[in-house]
Order: sequence, then C-alpha cells, then structure tokens
Amino acid sequence: MRHRVDEPLDGAPAPTSPVEPPTGRQDIGALREWLDEAWAATAFVRVLAGGEDGGPLQARRRLGRVEAPGTLALLRTLTVDGTPTGDRCRCHGSLTLALHDADDRTLGTASLHGSDGVLWEGGRFGGLLEAPDPAGLALLLARSGAVQRLGTMSAGVAHALGLREGPTRFRTADPGPDGAALLEHRRVPRALRPWPAGISGRDRAGLDEARVAQLRALLVAAEPDEGRRTVELLGWLGSLPGPMDEHCGEGALVNALLTDLDPITAALCADDHPVDPRVGLGLLRWAGKLAPDTRLPAGDLEVLVELVEPVLRH
Repeated sequence: MRHRVDEPLDGAPAPTSPVEPPTGRQDIGALREWLDEAWAATAFVRVLAGGEDGGPLQARRRLGRVEAPGTLALLRTLTVDGTPTGDRCRCHGSLTLALHDADDRTLGTASLHGSDGVLWEGGRFGGLLEAPDPAGLALLLARSGAVQRLGTMSAGVAHALGLREGPTRFRTADPGPDGAALLEHRRVPRALRPWPAGISGRDRAGLDEARVAQLRALLVAAEPDEGRRTVELLGWLGSLPGPMDEHCGEGALVNALLTDLDPITAALCADDHPVDPRVGLGLLRWAGKLAPDTRLPAGDLEVLVELVEPVLRH
C-alpha cells in the first residue's frame, strides 16, 4: 500500500550516500543527477536481505553480488530508468541494493518494493520508481544469488492464469459435488485425492511431520520416479489460487512435500519444454519460499532462470 510522498514516514533511515540528497517532494532532476554520480563510481553492487528497516548494511545477510560490467550496466538500467510514481510504500521493502566503489565504500542504496518498485536512498528524493522490466530485474537478481526475488513475480503469473480466490479463501473440508473436478483442476496427485476429505485447506498447512511423511510415502508408492513425482508436485503448487491457499493452505503442504527433492533438475528433465506454465509458476512459488540462507550453485541458478523466464515473459 502506498501513500503520497508529502505524508511523513516514521523511521526513515539516514542517507548512506556521500552526496546529501534533498528532502521533500519528488525531485526527479536531483535524483537523476545523484544517480549519474553514484553509478559512475560504482564498481559492484551487493544484494542484501531486508529493506529500509534491515539494520546496518555491514550486518545484513549478503544474498548476491553484481560486478560484471555488462550485468552492472543492465542493473543500472532496470533500477534507474523507471517511471516516477510520486508514491511511497508503507512497507520497508524486501531487498536492498548497495552500491560500492572500488574501495568498498558505500555510495548509496535502493530498497525494492513489491514486484516493480525501486526506492532510492530511503525516498529522500521522493517516491518510488516503477521498474521498466520487473521480470528482467527479478531474473538478474536470481542469477546473482537472490533467488527468492522470483517469488515476487508469482502473483502476476497466477493472475494471468486465472488463479484467483473466490468468496471461499481456502478449499473447504467438503468440496461438494464438484469436488472431483476441483481436485483435477488443482492437479492434486491421484494418489492423494482420496485423502483431503474432512480436512480444510487451512488445516492442511499445519499437518505434523508424521502425517506429511505418510503422504510422501503414498506419492512414492504411486510414482517411484523422483523427477516425475517432483514435477507433479510443482504442477499442484502452481495450480493453487493465491494468496491464501498458496501461502497458508495447501501451498505450505506442497512445499513440505518438496523438501529434499530437486525441483530444478526435475523441471529441466521434464518432457515439456518450455515448461508447462503451472509447473513454471510452481517453480516461482517454490523459489520464493526458500530459506533466506539458501545458496544454490551458480549452475542451478542459471538453469532456474532459463526455466522460468518463458513463463514470466509470456
């Protein structure tokens, strides 16, 4: 949720730039001038956990680093050439981009808001810039190590696939006469379709490990091939309406069933290429739920980006 830039935002951090930015309403000319100066001296960019309330930069978890000249130039375009919105966001952002010079001095920061908002220097130049290519920004940051950023793109894909909540925010314990069709639509694995009766979608998120292990055993017995089983789970995860079922209902269960599996390799080896859109959405949702300290190998990051890019673009 955004508010106008002339409303006060308590707790705004002090500027990190050696160039003191002005305060007040959005001043695009001053912002562009400051950005030109800061980026001209930038040797690399650190991608850090947390937004404007994340504490000292030095203490933040480092999620990625961008330093190749071509990638730096692209990151600058994706975060600087945006459309001014004149708005501020009530949240503090999810990630921080910290610009550093060759001597590792911090030149400035930007916090990322939602899927497309970029706020430079805590908003002291004014409001958000709307990124010109949010998908491209998410893909670049994922390649650089901040794979969880892909999760911010899942809502738009779900909307495009028509996966919107109705009046009932969770699947009910009794799906009624259309229950079989609903299970088919949500791609619930056939081995588990007799199981949901009597358990609401909300309750499925809170199953204990023993019950999850029983469900996992049913899946293994029905589909011994780990890769096909994993793709089946991704299709289920990518067929849930959002946000409640995705985050607080069956989605939590599917993510638990995906534990210790390899979704990237499974999707790469699947029969469908480019991947089925709902499998691709499942990958986005899975990536968004990875633990903040997860470190995927560089090769896996590249493969994941290649798998989900067609879903994001089309």
